[in-house]
Amino acid sequence: MIKDFVTKEDLSLFTSGSRFSITSIFLKEKMNDMVATFDLFIRELPESRNYFVFAGLEHVVDYLKNLKFTSKQLRWLKKHFKLSSKEIKYFKNFRFKGDMYAMPEGSIFFPNEPIIKITAPINEAQMAEMFLINAIYLQTALASKLARFAIAANGKPTVTGYSRSYGVDAAMKSSRINEMLGISHGLSLYNFKNNMTAFSAGTYHYFINSFANETEAFKTYFKHMKGEGYILIDTYDSIRGIKNFIKVAKEMEKIGIRANGMQLDSGDLYKLSVAARKMLDRAELNYIKIFAMSNLDERKVAALEKKHAPIDVYAGTTELLTPSDAPTLELVFKLSEIKRDGKIFPKMKTSTKKISLPGNKQIFRKMKKGKYVGDIIGIEGEKQTGKKMLIPIIKKGKLVYKLPNIEKIKKHFYAEKEKFNPGMFNVNKKFSYSVVISENLQKLTKKTRKEIERTHNLKNKI
Repeated sequence: MIKDFVTKEDLSLFTSGSRFSITSIFLKEKMNDMVATFDLFIRELPESRNYFVFAGLEHVVDYLKNLKFTSKQLRWLKKHFKLSSKEIKYFKNFRFKGDMYAMPEGSIFFPNEPIIKITAPINEAQMAEMFLINAIYLQTALASKLARFAIAANGKPTVTGYSRSYGVDAAMKSSRINEMLGISHGLSLYNFKNNMTAFSAGTYHYFINSFANETEAFKTYFKHMKGEGYILIDTYDSIRGIKNFIKVAKEMEKIGIRANGMQLDSGDLYKLSVAARKMLDRAELNYIKIFAMSNLDERKVAALEKKHAPIDVYAGTTELLTPSDAPTLELVFKLSEIKRDGKIFPKMKTSTKKISLPGNKQIFRKMKKGKYVGDIIGIEGEKQTGKKMLIPIIKKGKLVYKLPNIEKIKKHFYAEKEKFNPGMFNVNKKFSYSVVISENLQKLTKKTRKEIERTHNLKNKI
């Protein structure tokens, strides 16, 4: 039997072997009590994005709360990494006992802003890197894409399906993101775990093809489903399909069954929806809704909305779950500070195009007349006005933050959205939101760079 589905126990080994080797070295050098601060952030904004949406925090919290090694895992580690009894004892008692600050899930953020900040004994912090990156990478990529789709629909219902995604886990994670963004319906019954509304009925081309003709297929479906569901009308010819749909819908009316809607899945969706709406209204079927698919994404939806297409529900699959316009994010986990023997040592990466900022940082979001006007990346504790975006989630290994339910995350996202300039959410235009580095952090960066150049005898210009 294939055993590639990860259990909660397996997650402790969702890391690289080098983490155990490094931990062993730190233990031998008596450096395991050294406290390190790491920042999780995205370096660059893809050309097709104006903002990111933070998602995945709850999974990170669950991981850190349960990070430990089983007896079976310890035996395997001892054998493969030649660990001493002292080291095995250390791993037997291994737990995350540090601090985690993060932005609330559903927050809008920008490049180089830490979305998660971990301060912990260095072995605990570095062991978590791989899981943190993977958990946040997928869900933030999906949330940043799906938010655009939901917003482009101008308040109309939106639907996603799982037909083509990067695997079962990615599709299941997207279900949570859908609910988080108010995408009110799902095409998979997996949604029952999140209490989402699922479409209970709808046809496929194979269903239509299973009958002698299209009209018979429509009649049979309506008869058994009592009008529920959206019927595909493009199996053979879309216009003929609309006519057959109307014919059958009128017949069903006579026996007390009202059809719910028709589904458009090919051709020019604007022209086809206009034609369908006119034909339906002439037949006094104005209550029937039009559901559109055909590999939609946010740009296609925005274009349809700009032309006031008479579409009631938008659905997307491939382009939403495998976003080709921004398939990768430069999400990194970088050391920014070390505390050792009572002293603080700021740390940063200085290589070209991969510079990271030193110090224990905070994001200050400025507001003017009820709208956000810019962010300042500064040092924790410095005097700045504006809302602090990084809040305590875990302190000394204990959860100190009440994780919100999905409904509260959704309310947070849309409340925050209203505080930004509406231009930022235009899917076809670039919008520049101000993110600057505070004077104090600039000074610390300059000082840290000079110290690195002095210590490592570096002369290369950045």
